[in-house]
Amino acid sequence: MAEIAVALVHYPILSRSGETSATAITPIDVHDFARSCAFYGVGPVYLVHPAAGMHALVQDMLDYYMHGTGGKRNPARREVLSAVRMVNALEDVMADGDYHLWYTSATPPGMACTSPESLAKMDGKHLIVFGTGSGLDVKNMPPANGWLSPIEGVGKVRHLSVRGALAIYLDRLQLND
Repeated sequence: MAEIAVALVHYPILSRSGETSATAITPIDVHDFARSCAFYGVGPVYLVHPAAGMHALVQDMLDYYMHGTGGKRNPARREVLSAVRMVNALEDVMADGDYHLWYTSATPPGMACTSPESLAKMDGKHLIVFGTGSGLDVKNMPPANGWLSPIEGVGKVRHLSVRGALAIYLDRLQLND
C-alpha cells in the first residue's frame, strides 16, 4: 500500500509572465496543509522555500505551538503541526525519503496523467507536489514519476486555491479503502 507525503513548493515556481519566481509562505497554508494531511492520515508535510526569512517565520509559528503557550492551549494543533518540515529545495525532500514524485497542475503537460485513486493503490513512498504562484517550474525541479490528473471544474475559474486542491486530492486518494 502507498505511503503518501505532500510538498508545497514556493520556489521554483512560475510567475504570471512565465519566469522562475518565488512566493511567500502564508500561515494559513501551514495550518491548513498540516490539518488536511492529519485528517487523511498523510504526512509528512514539506514546505519548500530557500529564503531564511521564510524558514524563520514558519519556525516561529511551529515553536509557538510545539514548545510555547499555543501548544498548551491547543494540544491538537501541536500534534498536527508536528508533521511540518521546512526544506530549501525539493532535492532536500528526496534526501529525507526515497519518494516517487507526482506533480499537480490545473494544466499538466500533454501527457497521460495518473488518477489519485490509482496512486493510492501503488506500493512505495509517494510525494504529491503542489505549486504556488502560476504553477511549478518543472524545468528547475527533479524529474517526476508523473502527473496527477487535474481537478476539473465547471465554473469560470480554471484553478482552485492550493488548499482546496490539496483537500480534493487527499479525498480522492481513498486511503481507507
